[in-house]
Amino acid sequence: DGVLRNIILLNCDLLIFYELYLAVSSGDFGHVENFLSALTMIFAGAGCKNYTGELLQFIQNLKK
Repeated sequence: DGVLRNIILLNCDLLIFYELYLAVSSGDFGHVENFLSALTMIFAGAGCKNYTGELLQFIQNLKK
């Protein structure tokens, strides 16, 4: 069923954002850093080239 599949995919994305919200509110930057790659993929899939480019540059600067 296509509707069920879309609901499951939406729940997966919402869980990522909820976990990110919890990590930011608790000040756990290590956990936030782990989510940056997932956010980059979400933005890339949505066609948000500017956000994707900025996040990739930010992740690259963190790894220096």
